[in-house]
Amino acid sequence: MTSQAIPWIMSLCLLITGVQWYCIRKKITSKERVTYWSILCLCWILAIMLFLHPSLPGPTDWVNVIFRPLGKVIDS
Repeated sequence: MTSQAIPWIMSLCLLITGVQWYCIRKKITSKERVTYWSILCLCWILAIMLFLHPSLPGPTDWVNVIFRPLGKVIDS
């Protein structure tokens, strides 16, 4: 992916978010709105971080770090 594609992808994501928000804005409560925007912002931050630093560890790497000691105990 080139850096020229990023603004187009971000624009497309904002357009999709705008359409979705228009459809659900009157049907949801304020707690759901906060949850919606929190998840959206978290996903944006994660996507930008992964684009800028693709060598960041993924979720399975964290699971391996957490459970590797337990695996050694079980194996021995």
